[in-house]
Amino acid sequence: MKWWDKICKRFKFRTKLILFLSAATVVISGITGLITYRIHIDLFNEEVSRQYSLTAEQILARLDSRVNDMYKVTDYITLNPSVKNAIKAQEAGISSYDQMKLEDELDDQLYQVRLDAPEIMGLRIYDLKENVFNLGAFAGSFQQMNPSYLAEMVHRLEGTGGEYVWNRLDSDAFIQEEKTNWILAGRLMRSVDLETYGVMLILFNTSLFESYLKDLRLNDEVAVYLFDANSELLYAFHNQDADPPPLKELSIGATEIRDEQGTTHLYTKQTSDKANFTLVSKVSLAQIQNKGKIIVKVAVFSAVASIVCSWLIITIISGRLLRPLASIVNAMKRVRDGQFNTRVQIETRDELGFIGERFNAMASRIDTLIHEVYERELSEKEAELKAIQAQLNPHFLYNTLSMFFWKFYMLGDEKSARLVTALSEMLQYTLEPVQRLTTLQDEMNQIEHYLQIQQARYQEALSIEISVPPELLRCQVIRLLLQPIVENVFVHAFADKRNNRHLHIRCSHQRGQEELPDMLIIEVSDNGCGMHTSVMERIMEPMAPADEERQHIGMQSVLRRIELIHGEPYGVQIESKVDEGTLVRLRLPYQLGENSHSEHSDNREE
Repeated sequence: MKWWDKICKRFKFRTKLILFLSAATVVISGITGLITYRIHIDLFNEEVSRQYSLTAEQILARLDSRVNDMYKVTDYITLNPSVKNAIKAQEAGISSYDQMKLEDELDDQLYQVRLDAPEIMGLRIYDLKENVFNLGAFAGSFQQMNPSYLAEMVHRLEGTGGEYVWNRLDSDAFIQEEKTNWILAGRLMRSVDLETYGVMLILFNTSLFESYLKDLRLNDEVAVYLFDANSELLYAFHNQDADPPPLKELSIGATEIRDEQGTTHLYTKQTSDKANFTLVSKVSLAQIQNKGKIIVKVAVFSAVASIVCSWLIITIISGRLLRPLASIVNAMKRVRDGQFNTRVQIETRDELGFIGERFNAMASRIDTLIHEVYERELSEKEAELKAIQAQLNPHFLYNTLSMFFWKFYMLGDEKSARLVTALSEMLQYTLEPVQRLTTLQDEMNQIEHYLQIQQARYQEALSIEISVPPELLRCQVIRLLLQPIVENVFVHAFADKRNNRHLHIRCSHQRGQEELPDMLIIEVSDNGCGMHTSVMERIMEPMAPADEERQHIGMQSVLRRIELIHGEPYGVQIESKVDEGTLVRLRLPYQLGENSHSEHSDNREE
């Protein structure tokens, strides 16, 4: 029975070894757990601070965008010629009947405003003849407010340039009952020609701020304060009674952890770009850290359970586990080396068997996926071209129709028929399929239609020079390639220029040198305001996704389409100096088409 004694000794030794290793694992796990917990707390505070700061920044950006929408809504009122004429036509000291009649008339015109901005509770308009008009369903709330308070608010607007002046309503603002869910804002009413013809006071519901700031509430001990541009408290989330922290003690865009009366608090401070609001948030880290202690308890329990189960796992199923696992690992190595016909022999019906089946299915699909991915990339390239075209057309229509509005407003309808004809030709051109190339002659005809509209707008204040050799008119180019560039000249370069506007379009043939092919060079230059280097670098950056800012969508669509269709060495160069002008140079393939203009005309007739 010596062999049996040997087996028993080996079993006892193995048992002692497992117990020793288990005890050592418990001790090491305990020490490691304490160290891990401290590191976890530090990393947790750092990550929470970073995430909370990012959340506050995103929420403030959304709030800033909504406040900017309020600017646009009230711009619709102040820039409305009907509103301006109706207010200026009133005499001083009008009767109650005339006042009520005018208020009803303005309410009808501002119906869309109430739909677009439900946060606006009421409007009060002061003309320059000491007449007062109340608009909106809750406009009567102004009667509950202290007249001296309103007069002080009107006085604060003197000397401003039409921007908002915000004010938090306190107990002194009301005659009797205090309304804590209102915010008062005011601005001068200025027309398009910068003539001030009145003062507007707007009552906002605090939902304008609360609907965004509520996302910062991680727990019950959260305080959120919103300050205006003058560092005055504008809104406190959930009517916090505690005094807000001094703004000078906090750094913009940074987070700070403070111990206050035995409690750790996280402070963040962010400032918006447009409304110049400052958001200060304060959250207790103690409640958040309490949840982290659960992780330690779970880790300790898991360690003990793992020690108990490890012996069973190692002694019972190790042999059964390692053999099929090694087979799967070897098969994965062969697939890594490119042998996609590798298959695993399924010997069990457990989890490893399931993994083997999934591995075989994966290997059989890899070759098919390679071809599918290639075809999908081609489809995505064509879809991206169509998406860029779909973005460009509304962008162009918006700017063109906006010009029509000002043309009709300033000069009447005398030349509208000719302008509409030019516009219809342009629209017909833009409806052609995006994947079809056009000729330089058709592209220049499109530009001439556009310049005809701009010439009607600026008349003698605009000079245009187009230099295109006749032999280049048959060159094939991408459709609607010059339109965004020429449009940017009028939208940006000539925005603040009153006279002596000069636009020059030149086309030339550049012979190939060394490894470079022949190129068609198109240059668009102006004597406008020019650009800083940072602006040019931002324009030349790759196009952002559709949900990001679209300030340079037209120029970026030109860059993107040339990159997708032609690639290197073709592209766009921009040269600009501030207050001197801008030169945009397009480098395109020199491709002559046969009878392309007549074919284009036939397609348009169809």
